[in-house]
Amino acid sequence: MSQQITIEYLLFGAVLISLLLSIVGSRINLPIFSVLGRWLRWFAFAGVFVLVMHYFELSFRPVWIHFLTGITLWFLLETAYNWLAINALSNSDIPLFPSFKINDEGDEWPANKEFIAVREWLRTAQFKRLSALKAKLYGEMYLRALIYESADKKTRIQLLFIPTRKSAASVCYTITSQPASSSSRLITDNLFLPYGGYYPEGWEVLRKPLIGSLQRLYRLHEKRLSIFEHITVVFEDTALDELNDQQRILEKLNLKIGFLVPLQEREADGKITYEGRYRIWKEMWLLAYFGRTVS
Repeated sequence: MSQQITIEYLLFGAVLISLLLSIVGSRINLPIFSVLGRWLRWFAFAGVFVLVMHYFELSFRPVWIHFLTGITLWFLLETAYNWLAINALSNSDIPLFPSFKINDEGDEWPANKEFIAVREWLRTAQFKRLSALKAKLYGEMYLRALIYESADKKTRIQLLFIPTRKSAASVCYTITSQPASSSSRLITDNLFLPYGGYYPEGWEVLRKPLIGSLQRLYRLHEKRLSIFEHITVVFEDTALDELNDQQRILEKLNLKIGFLVPLQEREADGKITYEGRYRIWKEMWLLAYFGRTVS
């Protein structure tokens, strides 16, 4: 009896720690904590399943079978939830490649110590603010973006503020340099949202969702520039034109490849094809448990 109570306390502790890891990870911008929290929560669920089977005498099979059954059940439950979310997105009015416009409302930077530190680093690194942009998602919900440019005008950093449920925002960084070929781009980002789509040939895209620091991401981008030996050129388009042009290129490509449903068929089939939904589902799992992406 005492052994069972000990196990119960351990499982309760595991659930509590998993929740704390997720909270701390989002607060101090350490995505690896959130990944560890999800793994711990998954195994804790399997442990609770074993305990329930034993306590209510629902099955007398070996513990390891119950544990594997619990793991499988969690996988199925989360898969069902993710598929419902993907289907809801596909049939919603939320644009997958939203069009941005100038944000003149003055709500650029959230009042947060982390964002203040990022702002100071950009100033120290001699990045100049180019533009504040926003894109409507639905209702009064907007994506907000700030675009900064390096002193030599060859590198741009996009800070994308993603609204959360608590009227706050999480930030993702995208660093872009443009090689001499106008059709090419060198992109390094830490976007944690599942994309699942395709990128044009010639775009060198590296996504690192587990890097929460802009400084670390920028150092990685500089390293990639030296490895690829790209001769970068000065950006000629405005920040708004550059971002919207990128959105149009991605939407056109993914429509052509078959990730997106043709416009005339979307009322019946939604925006995303079944292949596209599978790719998004796979990326949701990879991001959640490995911090990796499909692309």
